[in-house]
Amino acid sequence: MFFLALVLIFSVAPLSGQALFLKSGNLSMMSDKGDSTLLLGAVALIRQEQQYYEALFGLRLEDELEIRFYYNPDKVGTRLHATPYWSAGMARAGSEIAIFGRNRTQWLTILKHELFHALLGQNEVTIPVWLNEGLAQWHAGQMDWGGFMELGGATARGNLIPLVDLDVILSFNHKRASLAYGQALDATRFLIKRQGESILPFLLQADELGFRERFKGETGEDLIDFEIAWREDLERRFWFFKISRIPGVLWAVSPLIVVLAWYLKRRKGKKKLAEWEQEEPPTDEPKYFA
Repeated sequence: MFFLALVLIFSVAPLSGQALFLKSGNLSMMSDKGDSTLLLGAVALIRQEQQYYEALFGLRLEDELEIRFYYNPDKVGTRLHATPYWSAGMARAGSEIAIFGRNRTQWLTILKHELFHALLGQNEVTIPVWLNEGLAQWHAGQMDWGGFMELGGATARGNLIPLVDLDVILSFNHKRASLAYGQALDATRFLIKRQGESILPFLLQADELGFRERFKGETGEDLIDFEIAWREDLERRFWFFKISRIPGVLWAVSPLIVVLAWYLKRRKGKKKLAEWEQEEPPTDEPKYFA
């Protein structure tokens, strides 16, 4: 409740009869359509997130940050000239965030994503785009099923994008961008699973040591070796997508093959579990269910 006393809301009649501004400390909010609930919710979200990021990574939100919500994407104009057509949000130089797009129920989730980019910018932390986008999705809780499917298909066909090429992700078309974001998230998950989330504060530092050297020092492996290991992990996890390379009529029944493989694997596991239960003597310990 304390931040409400710091909030000043006023409409900007010269710009638009419906536009709404909100000011809270170093945060400036704007909605091109009067929506005080959205702006107040955005302030509360950012204050909560900034405490989390400062405690976890030491990332502070100290400089001015302007957040703009556009119900009418045409009003974005040339403010963010590099915005691709498929984007629903954009962060620039740690000073400005723009949120737009038709799926307004996801605006606060998109704000969490873009806030991570803004915090890295304000704290002058430089990391590869794949990790930047991967962590932004990870902490925003974003999961794109379409990107997952494209990741599996690209793995089977050998069409994965080299992680270094994700540096120009804003120039990709919609389909390629979807794959790129899927790769970024999966590679980030693999890094966390492989090294533990405790490694992140050591990677998200602004110092004279470049990211490549810092990564090698903290993980004990080069970035290229990491990518090779990640791709090998993809091959193991997405083996069933290789059926997409089967020609002719077999492709039509490939979904049934996937379901059958899953069923047989599950049945085998249940059979094994039953054998173990027969071998173990009964106990009076309570059973736990997750």
